[in-house]
Amino acid sequence: MERLRFAPDAAFIPRGDLLDGVTVAPLTARPGSDCPVKAAIFRLAPNGRLRRHPATLPQILAVLEGSGRVSGSDGEFQPIGPGEAVFWLAGEEHETETDSGLTALILEADGLQPWRTLTTADSSPRSPQGKVT
Repeated sequence: MERLRFAPDAAFIPRGDLLDGVTVAPLTARPGSDCPVKAAIFRLAPNGRLRRHPATLPQILAVLEGSGRVSGSDGEFQPIGPGEAVFWLAGEEHETETDSGLTALILEADGLQPWRTLTTADSSPRSPQGKVT
């Protein structure tokens, strides 16, 4: 077993003009390595923002703490909070912003697809294989 740290003191401030008030704590190997999945904890400070840009790979942003707004290709912002996630296709323009602060797990990988729960007539959530979740 190998333990990983993603506490705020393990994060760095990335360079670039797309990020305002953002720190990143990587969980997987550096981009450009043979690792097929990129995963990192992104922390957006109050009034932080990931500026509009295209997703380089299919991407999931899962909010762990805080709240904010996200937009996709239509540019329309929608609220997002803890326990919620969004999925963007490769090449899809998107943006994330917060007034009060937000912590999210971001995953990127070729072939990444979101889990989709099916709902039956009795309103019991079911997996795509038909099992009750």
